[in-house]
Amino acid sequence: MKNKFQIKSRKMNIIIFKKLSIITLFSFTISFIQAQEKSSIKEQKDARESRKIAFFTSKMQLSSEEAKNFWPIVTEMETEIKELKSKNSKIRTISSQKDDISDKELEKIMDTRMEMGRKQMDIKLKYYEKFKEVLPIQKVAKYYQATSEFKKLQAKSSHHNNRNRK
Repeated sequence: MKNKFQIKSRKMNIIIFKKLSIITLFSFTISFIQAQEKSSIKEQKDARESRKIAFFTSKMQLSSEEAKNFWPIVTEMETEIKELKSKNSKIRTISSQKDDISDKELEKIMDTRMEMGRKQMDIKLKYYEKFKEVLPIQKVAKYYQATSEFKKLQAKSSHHNNRNRK
């Protein structure tokens, strides 16, 4: 009797061990895949940022000294704008999730959007002044022209990538 119980117990332990081993292996595999995806996303973002800097530096014909002074200011501006947008992303989410919004709620949402636009313009004006401190006005103008051109290229590239996924 004791032998049969020990054999059954041993078999159960082996089955449990196998199941735990499979679960552990599966967990490690998922963790590894997620880490790779994050790494891949970061690499893509870094590559996109490098292409952007190369594009603007070329279009603006920046010297290495000008680029060294200019790019930290651009990064600062982009960070400020990104923070402003993330603060207001909740409003966009709320308005897109509701089908039936009262006039009062809609007015509040629209007022917030207008205020965000004003704050964004204030940030851009502040950095326009900073750009003029480190670059000649001709190159500052080229930055804004290149910005428009770069956005068009991104839109075209995004459209092209979306067509290829279908």
